[in-house]
Amino acid sequence: MKTEHFEEGLQKDKLGEMAIFETEVRMYTIVLPMIKAKLREFGDQTVLAPKIFHSSLEMPRNIVFEDLVTEGYSIISERPGSLEEIKLALKKLAKIHAISYQMAQMGNKDVTTFKKNYVNTLNLDDFIVLRDGVKLMKKVISDQPDLQKYLPHFESVEKFLFPKVLDLLNAAKNGKRSGVQVLNHGDFHMKNLMVKYVDNELKELMLLDYQTCFFGSPAIDLHYAFAMMYSPSMRLDKMDELLYYYTKNFQDTLHTVQYKGHIPTITEIREEVSDYRHWGLYLICTLLCFNYAFMDGIDLSKIVESEAARLALFANTKILDELRLLLPRLLYLGYFEE
Repeated sequence: MKTEHFEEGLQKDKLGEMAIFETEVRMYTIVLPMIKAKLREFGDQTVLAPKIFHSSLEMPRNIVFEDLVTEGYSIISERPGSLEEIKLALKKLAKIHAISYQMAQMGNKDVTTFKKNYVNTLNLDDFIVLRDGVKLMKKVISDQPDLQKYLPHFESVEKFLFPKVLDLLNAAKNGKRSGVQVLNHGDFHMKNLMVKYVDNELKELMLLDYQTCFFGSPAIDLHYAFAMMYSPSMRLDKMDELLYYYTKNFQDTLHTVQYKGHIPTITEIREEVSDYRHWGLYLICTLLCFNYAFMDGIDLSKIVESEAARLALFANTKILDELRLLLPRLLYLGYFEE
């Protein structure tokens, strides 16, 4: 059972505008069942979320889920996700994106009203970890002689990155929507997956925590996956393959449900990713260190609360080695250009 557990006072006040619990209840009781029904109508038996037995928005608000542990599921802990696991997660995400794309194109309002995430809703002065990513990255590369050449790029991008990110996240509600609009998971990272293995073979994967879902470009989730779900080797060597895999499943789903409208091409999806590159850079500066914390089993509360802990994590040789390969790629792809 999941209950609303915020303490009275400042923390509750800080997060109150997010309506996290209401979002999750809406997703599990209205939106996900609609997506599931559309898939089932055409013979697709994909499981998108745990079963829900009860929910209430009366105090104390709660949701009762099936016990996934007793069903043989486990979290991915102290290791990167495998390519097989990440592909299965992307396949399920693509199906959710595809059906929500169809629903939105047909005028369904149930998927288009999710417009809040942490970054465009909270006062980030209360959440320094979400505010000071570029500042942290500047400190990290300043201490590495071979990375100092990227310092001017971060100093330049620091002047415009956050306003650009807000424009991207608020595009749908401001009438500046990009060509492809879907319902994003919104928090698409390793800790929101559970996997089921039988005889060392991956049998199933479950997506969890639909509490910050967000209507907008699919690039919102795709950049999030890049920073928070992919392993270092996937970011460096598998980005094109995984983007194509996601897009193919997105397209195949729309074909399966006999959608007659325009089906986005791989070129259009890649354009979305490029157009949202500033969101991607923000996530790399802000959350990449959390991906490493997941893999290393580090207490996340310390990372959230302490800049010193985040700096120490960025000083990890593995992260620095990745930055040496990742930063030139970001430069060449125009991530630092306004």
